[in-house]
Amino acid sequence: MTGSPFTVRAMQATDLPVCLSFTQAVKWPHRDIDWQLHYETGNGSVITGENDDIVGCILWWDYDNCATVGLVVVPDHMQGQGLGRRLMNTVMSQAGDRTLMLVATEAGKRLYEQCGFSVTDNVTQVQGTLTGLPMKPDVPDVISSMKQDDIQDVFSFDALAYQCDRSKLLGSFFPLAQGVVARDGDALTGFAFLRTSGRGQTIGPVVAASEDVAEALILTLLENVEGFVRFDLTGCAEGVKTWLMDAGLQQVDYVCVMQKGEKSQCDGSRKVFALASQAFG
Repeated sequence: MTGSPFTVRAMQATDLPVCLSFTQAVKWPHRDIDWQLHYETGNGSVITGENDDIVGCILWWDYDNCATVGLVVVPDHMQGQGLGRRLMNTVMSQAGDRTLMLVATEAGKRLYEQCGFSVTDNVTQVQGTLTGLPMKPDVPDVISSMKQDDIQDVFSFDALAYQCDRSKLLGSFFPLAQGVVARDGDALTGFAFLRTSGRGQTIGPVVAASEDVAEALILTLLENVEGFVRFDLTGCAEGVKTWLMDAGLQQVDYVCVMQKGEKSQCDGSRKVFALASQAFG
């Protein structure tokens, strides 16, 4: 793009109000505090025009051998000029040989396919206000509040489920969110977080050894939810989705997970039932 009036540079904290306006324009529910968390935990870039006006943004989160990409936005009036591709090229260059994952909107799917991504899973967005608590699952595991002594076990459990190291991200949640863990004796069998974000509260990630344990973790957190709550459920959470919808939540979106590069697969003893967010994975 020799002679292009557009320049890619590192995202700065002072750019966040403009980036927030971009996500508001496409009706994504991020608040300024949500953008701040994404910025502080990720690696952001913006693309600017000849007057130094920001005309697009992107972030990626480094999980050691893999990474997720999110908050890729180019305003409608600037589309069709290759800006999205340039932002993606920037991230792919910065990420090196890491496997990249993202949740694709229908509008962005073609671009990601052109960048070498392929569909690997789906995510169902389920949200709303409960009409009552869902049915309590019958599990022997003990559910308790997450404490500082649990955090290293949570990091290890998550790493085995995701096959990458997300300790920086989860560590940033610990002081901001309510966490719960499940244990069978001394062995951790799952964990989940509840945090304020978007239109209300989000439960995720939810990582557990079984669907029943995932539901037991979720139910414990739901007992403290008032008003709006959101889940981004993975393809293995069909049973959890039905369980939540029976309690009054609604499916509002269905999108695909895309991946570029190879990634080791979990042995199935730990499953990801809900994402931390569509950006974080």
